[in-house]
Amino acid sequence: MYRMLIADDNKYERDGMKYLISKYKLPLEISEARNGKEALQIIEQQEFDLLLTDIKMPFMDGLQLVKAAREIYPNLKIILLSGHSEFEYARAAIPLKVLHYLLKPVEAEALRSVLSEVVEQCELEEAQKRNVNLKPYTGAGAPSKSEADGSRSADSEYGKRAVDELIRIIESKYNQDLSLEYLAASVHLSGSYLSHIFKKRTGTSVVKYINQYRMEKAKEFLDQSNYKINDVYKMVGYSDFSYFGVSFKQHFGLTPTQYREKVRSL
Repeated sequence: MYRMLIADDNKYERDGMKYLISKYKLPLEISEARNGKEALQIIEQQEFDLLLTDIKMPFMDGLQLVKAAREIYPNLKIILLSGHSEFEYARAAIPLKVLHYLLKPVEAEALRSVLSEVVEQCELEEAQKRNVNLKPYTGAGAPSKSEADGSRSADSEYGKRAVDELIRIIESKYNQDLSLEYLAASVHLSGSYLSHIFKKRTGTSVVKYINQYRMEKAKEFLDQSNYKINDVYKMVGYSDFSYFGVSFKQHFGLTPTQYREKVRSL
């Protein structure tokens, strides 16, 4: 479990995010604060892996909190919550190395994707610190205990087979719910080791690979079919249309509607 602090003066927002984290079974132990000042007091007394903070809060705003928290924990992973009208304000946090920005009200799919990516990063760092510990694999072709103990390297043949199998699963089940926990269990590895070898071999994280593949499939459907855009996002594994639209534009520079209009005008 990784420790996460949510700082937001809106109780309904905090409760909603805690509910989604529980629903998606993310390995996060949650603490909460009602404002920046209270959050800093908690951070001074306890260690956290992740801080998710709103920008506008009483007593101490989110940017002041981030600056103060960075002085205590330089490697703290930070996600910033921002309203549309606060975007320019949020830019001031760029030098503070904020990992992600989420727009309020927070969409369920966006929260899940961002937190899954951060958890994956935590697991990768944990695996590196532990010199890449691997859970036993009992499937066909698994290395013996002595072999596994002798080599945890991402360059091993076993690691290559596991990554190849994972890619096959992603590309055949991209339209389904693909949590890191499910994928790790599918190839009989711990989540931390899976994140490590996947990044080592592909140069990207599991979550980013899934999102990229889904985006390419969505583009393919928009290119080659008459499916409605409202159907396409579900066909490629998204449950939230708004988040799908934002992700598509980030990848291709156009909204799904703009992209389809451009293709049909050629």
